[in-house]
Amino acid sequence: MRFGASVEAIAREDDRWGLRTASGPVHADAIVLALDPATARRLLEPVARDVSADLAQIPAVSVGVVLLVYSEGSAERLPTGAGFVVPRGEAPMVACGLVSAAWPDPAFGSRAVVRCTVGGAGQEDVLEADDQDIVRACTKHLAALLPLPEEAHASAVIRWPGAVPRYLLGHLERVSRIRQHLPPGIFLSGQAYDGIDVAGCVRGATEAVGAARNYVDATRKERTA
Repeated sequence: MRFGASVEAIAREDDRWGLRTASGPVHADAIVLALDPATARRLLEPVARDVSADLAQIPAVSVGVVLLVYSEGSAERLPTGAGFVVPRGEAPMVACGLVSAAWPDPAFGSRAVVRCTVGGAGQEDVLEADDQDIVRACTKHLAALLPLPEEAHASAVIRWPGAVPRYLLGHLERVSRIRQHLPPGIFLSGQAYDGIDVAGCVRGATEAVGAARNYVDATRKERTA
């Protein structure tokens, strides 16, 4: 296991794959790339140019999460439910999760805990604002919708650049072509290909690992035959 060892390049070395990493070279029988399309495209360019055009057609947008913790006694002000989504342009956030109402935890005490999602397609410029401005905009709009104070007791803004893939028309066919043109021993997995939800990521990862294992087993049998 090598943690924090970013891969800088991939190359074919005899009958195996060689990876140049920040902590030294690694040799492998198979590689599973659990990467965003842009990074995967860069690494695969020298060994699988046929997939470059299709990977370029899987764009991604940036989003941010605004965590808000209100003062004691505010939890009872939240309505029952998991949250709501917001029509584009109607508020600085695109969705709001009522964390303490939907997933109560003793650590919250009597505080209302809310999670707002900002940014996304067509609204990524929101993420360029200062944290304080983003928090202020979210709390102001929430106070107009819910019986909450206009200011939160504590807050945090977490930005996720290029984190959310967008599935354009023909996505399934595009991903199928990419996988068909990958060199033997290289496999692809991640939310950009198999689904953004947890179930989709787990399913895609399970299939990729299974395919890699079968490939390695078959390769080793050929070597010992």
